[in-house]
Amino acid sequence: MARVAWPRASLVEDGWPVQTLDSVGQCDILLVSENFGTGHTRAAEAILRGIRSADADVNARLVEIGRVLRPRMSRLLVDSYLGIIRKTPFIWRAFYGWHQGKSFPRSLQSFIRYALYTRLAELITLHRPRLVVSTHPFAAFGVARLKERGWDFKLCTVVTDFSAHGSWAHPQTDRYLVPAEHVRNQLIRIGTDPERILVTGIPTDPIFWEEEDQAEVRRRLGLRQIPTVLIMGGGLGLGGMEQLVNMMAKWRNHMQILVVTGRNHQLYQSLTTDPKLDHPNIRIAGYIQSLSEWMEAADLILTKPGAMTCTEAIAKVKPLLLYGTIPGHEEKNGQFLTRNGLALRLEGEDHLDEILDRFLSDPECFSPIREAMLQWRKKIHPSRSVEAVLQMIGESPASLSAPSIHVGQR
Repeated sequence: MARVAWPRASLVEDGWPVQTLDSVGQCDILLVSENFGTGHTRAAEAILRGIRSADADVNARLVEIGRVLRPRMSRLLVDSYLGIIRKTPFIWRAFYGWHQGKSFPRSLQSFIRYALYTRLAELITLHRPRLVVSTHPFAAFGVARLKERGWDFKLCTVVTDFSAHGSWAHPQTDRYLVPAEHVRNQLIRIGTDPERILVTGIPTDPIFWEEEDQAEVRRRLGLRQIPTVLIMGGGLGLGGMEQLVNMMAKWRNHMQILVVTGRNHQLYQSLTTDPKLDHPNIRIAGYIQSLSEWMEAADLILTKPGAMTCTEAIAKVKPLLLYGTIPGHEEKNGQFLTRNGLALRLEGEDHLDEILDRFLSDPECFSPIREAMLQWRKKIHPSRSVEAVLQMIGESPASLSAPSIHVGQR
């Protein structure tokens, strides 16, 4: 079994996201997110990369608000959230369903504001942005409250799930960027002005849209040229990954098994010390920066239905097998993906064995999923969110049409 060292995560080495209030300065666009999972911030990072690639004169910054303003409280809330979805998922499912079509009650809004956003005005004052772009509903709520009190900036909310929850909707939001037409319709039913909603797809790094040679990528990663399955659980390594990896282990002599545990150090340690996983066809990694390469090397991706990971897999045209859903938003994501032929739902170990046996005997068995993904890719493009954001501050996004963003035809 090969292990991969833990690199520094994401874009921190480039000075963003902003880590402290000492790192601030005036900017044109302030992107805000929260660290409840990694998908929200990765969406903001994709927009930030796109802005910097398209227009060097636009000053943009990214902040995970709670981590900067209230780090201890942010950590406490994240740990509480993870504890609920792991130990009492029915509570989160009920909470999510209760607020599906309506905004949070005032009491909950006050708690969130007190817990995370008492210093938000200080952050906005220091940055003085013309436009704030939020990729998390809590952050959007906090910023919208400032606008409600008369602050003068525009607010753009990027919905990063395949379903519109009531927590995303605020009257002070000037523009919503949503992943699909049905999400637009859901926001309209909640009471959002249709003129404020654009269908752009979920922002993803253009690298996931670039077509690469699979054999060359495998050589670069030191992998064999055999059927390969990638197992993921999002940036936090959730969704019952350990059980799934153990179910997959019986296939280690027939295929290559790649495992990405994200920032779940405990899971990483558990898997890398398991003797039955010590095999040349099994490779286990923590949080990796070369995720697009690992996806390219795979023939099939097993993952929980996090919207960002699944969007990246669709961009790579890699068939998805879904397992271990987090209640609420990921259940909605999974329903959307399976309903549109973009993924299969794993129903247990026998079902997994049946799918893998069919895959080994007929590598083209996933062709219908790949075709559905190709059709879906025609509806979205990694530059659309960036174009919409730049247009809100009156900037021309024409440079985004340059060959620097290549969408492979596959």
